[in-house]
Amino acid sequence: MNRDASNNQGARPVISNLRLTAKLIPIIAPFIAKNDIRYYLSGINIRPHKSGGAIICATNGHALGAIHDREAVCDEEVTLRLDARMLQSCAGNIRGNRIIKVLNDRLVVVEGDSEAEAYIQAGDPVINPSMGYPRYERVIPALETVQPGLLGSYAADLILLVERAATAAEKARGTLKTRFNAIQFFNVNGNASGSAVARIPAAEDFIGVIMPMRADAVVGIPSWCGQMAKVDDLAAMESAS
Repeated sequence: MNRDASNNQGARPVISNLRLTAKLIPIIAPFIAKNDIRYYLSGINIRPHKSGGAIICATNGHALGAIHDREAVCDEEVTLRLDARMLQSCAGNIRGNRIIKVLNDRLVVVEGDSEAEAYIQAGDPVINPSMGYPRYERVIPALETVQPGLLGSYAADLILLVERAATAAEKARGTLKTRFNAIQFFNVNGNASGSAVARIPAAEDFIGVIMPMRADAVVGIPSWCGQMAKVDDLAAMESAS
């Protein structure tokens, strides 16, 4: 995925006023790169949005997830490292409307109503800003090019990331039963060799983009399906038995 040089040219971003909706982080977390030499992909990227709030984004270079946090406070772009306990804390007490904020240059999860601290992450969370984070504008297709339906071939483990995001989205809105998480897929201009776009009804401000993979093409249905008995023949066989 494409990236540009960081706008802050290596200067440490000011994050003292940062506030994020904690329950949205688990929706994006599946897309964070794991054990990648591109260390700048090992966190979440946060950028102010012109209509207010911020866009929270993560990518492993093969799949990207982004969501608009409409309640966020973000003065400038920053990429943050989140440890396992931070992610766990963001997923906890959904009805408490937890918030991520900054205290003494450390990320803190607090309860939305009381500001009571639920977790404090040790160390500086800011990932070196000298390495520009991939621009989601170059990955997310234009609205007019997106069409319903999944075409082409895509790695199953990348689709699984979207499933994990859908599960987190259901939990974030307080849904107890998460066995039937809906995902809607779209293609770009009917191109079977292009990216796939994923949307989650449980999180309308989320979008996922999956890069295609090379695979032997399969057409229609297996040849044996053309030799199946007709419906009427099946009914006669069942009555005879």
